[in-house]
Amino acid sequence: SEGNISIRYKDGFLISPSAMDPVNISVSDIQFINLKGNHYGSRPPSSEWRIHLLLYLKKSNVNAISHSHSFWSSTLSCLRKKIPSFHYMIAEFGGDDIKCAKYATFGTDSLAKNVLKALKTRKGCLMENHGQLTTGETIEEAISLTESLEKLSKQFFMCNLSKNVKLISKTEMNKVISLFNEYKSIR
Repeated sequence: SEGNISIRYKDGFLISPSAMDPVNISVSDIQFINLKGNHYGSRPPSSEWRIHLLLYLKKSNVNAISHSHSFWSSTLSCLRKKIPSFHYMIAEFGGDDIKCAKYATFGTDSLAKNVLKALKTRKGCLMENHGQLTTGETIEEAISLTESLEKLSKQFFMCNLSKNVKLISKTEMNKVISLFNEYKSIR
């Protein structure tokens, strides 16, 4: 119940229900929301359904979304800073950093717009004083990126304790991003 997940389906998306322990979710609890924002199902959808709707409307390559309040990502999100290129795996998210979306009240259109902006050219972001959100072409990719962002958040937090984090240059990160794009095309 500390997060949500969705997958594009027909002319909308399926999303996890609001405030329900994932262990207890059954098929009938999953909500369908069309691209006009109409809800269909027996339970209320996740309070963050507006983020999912906006991302599906604006990003045609997104077919799945995972949002969580995982420990390390949430901790970093409270620092309200992006994650810079301290590790080459940042490139997995589509750029040389992981943005941090501006704070807005959960479940609002303002938060949805802030997340969309942070994800302009990325597959994942932190959300100020909130947590993280990742996207994927598949549900497996979105979930895998959630796990990767949690790991990178912990690593960056620990490295940052030294106050002497060494960043990878933009030139090198551009090489890595290019290699990730090549790698993705052969999978």
